[in-house]
Amino acid sequence: MTENLQAKIDAYIEDNRERFLEELFTFLRQPSISTRNEGMHECADLLAGLMRGVGIETRIMETPRHPIVYGEIDKGPDAPTVLVYGHYDVQPPEPLELWTSPPFEPEIRNGKIYGRGTSDNKAQIFIYIKTIEALRAVTGDVPLSFKFMFEGEEEIGSPSLAPFIEVNKDLLKADLTYYSDSHVHESGRPIIILGLKGMVYVELTARGARIDQHSMRATGVPNPAWRLVWALNTLKGPDNKVAIEGFYDDVRPLTNMERETIAKIPVDEQTLLDFFGIEKFVPGRVEDGYYYNLISEPTCNIAGIVSGYTGEGSKTVLPSVAKAKVDIRLVPGQRPEDILAKLKRHLENAGFGDIEVEGGNFLIPSRTPIDHPALPVIIESLQEAYGLEPIVFPGIGGAGPNYVFTDILEQACFVVPHATHDQANHAPDESMDLAGFFNGIRTGVRVFPRLAQNLKAE
Repeated sequence: MTENLQAKIDAYIEDNRERFLEELFTFLRQPSISTRNEGMHECADLLAGLMRGVGIETRIMETPRHPIVYGEIDKGPDAPTVLVYGHYDVQPPEPLELWTSPPFEPEIRNGKIYGRGTSDNKAQIFIYIKTIEALRAVTGDVPLSFKFMFEGEEEIGSPSLAPFIEVNKDLLKADLTYYSDSHVHESGRPIIILGLKGMVYVELTARGARIDQHSMRATGVPNPAWRLVWALNTLKGPDNKVAIEGFYDDVRPLTNMERETIAKIPVDEQTLLDFFGIEKFVPGRVEDGYYYNLISEPTCNIAGIVSGYTGEGSKTVLPSVAKAKVDIRLVPGQRPEDILAKLKRHLENAGFGDIEVEGGNFLIPSRTPIDHPALPVIIESLQEAYGLEPIVFPGIGGAGPNYVFTDILEQACFVVPHATHDQANHAPDESMDLAGFFNGIRTGVRVFPRLAQNLKAE
């Protein structure tokens, strides 16, 4: 693309800045809370209309739970194809009292858009709708074929996504998958993520008496909260190593290229410690580098514990039930079903076979090779759009459904986020940086013409 044409596209984006934001705000105002099935079909219909409005042939495809919004721009059998993924569902907004402005009434303050779904993931999928509009408005066409798949279950573990993709492999076939989620580096430099961790998410339950008892009976009636705490204590020690037998057996060692790439990620650990409000990081199993462990190490995390009375004031109660939610994040080589079996066997061998293990929501780890030929094209596009050198992450700490692209569809997957490091997704006052939103569109109008030439050459 010539510099003159690129300048015209950038001017179009700037000239339509306010309209783009008004349309985005309409999208953000529609609740789409997947865990409660709140506004899901209404949001899918709205998203489909926004896509059709820029000339994307769009249909809503039902799943056993929430619909997938699927769109296409077909430029014929000889054109390269990119699959753009994203999700329109959001997390519940509670606690509402901690929001500065109502979660579904987006508001701009200090250069940021505040509201539920701003960064995760509505603004970041809306980037691609406006990318298509800008390309067509200025050039009259798009440079390659597109397939868009926006799901409504990412925030609940994407249970329908893998079955949907298994059934629709031919429909979703593309040269690569490209999407935006997560955030840029804390320095403000854009990043490219080549992999996500897998996950096993379970709920552990210990049971005692048939109903809650007066706590005076603790001399004779077992307390399931203590039993659950003792069971949890066997899963990981103060050294931060997971104690489940065989947990690390299948962890794939980092390649030399992965190690070299991780070593290039800039890190100011004191700034991060200040950001988190902590004094030190937990020790690593192999090394103590923050990004080394974020990318390469699996985890066993207690996400929440509930038992007995937790309200204001006092209540002397001996609970009848205690529950803990545990998420275990996995790295390449580990398989969710194997880790779940090892967890159950560990509890049994440790004398806690009575602890109920429910759930088992699975995500498989994923990786795209660092030497993939599309990577330099994406780096060049980000460099031009942001005016900053991008950082390549071989993986990231978050878990997600990337494996459906790398393992089931067998195509490379690139995650290019545009939210800021302090986005507060899943929390009150979630935000999307205005500059990040428009830099995302500016990246899109650069990367797809370049990918068209790169993929055609391949």
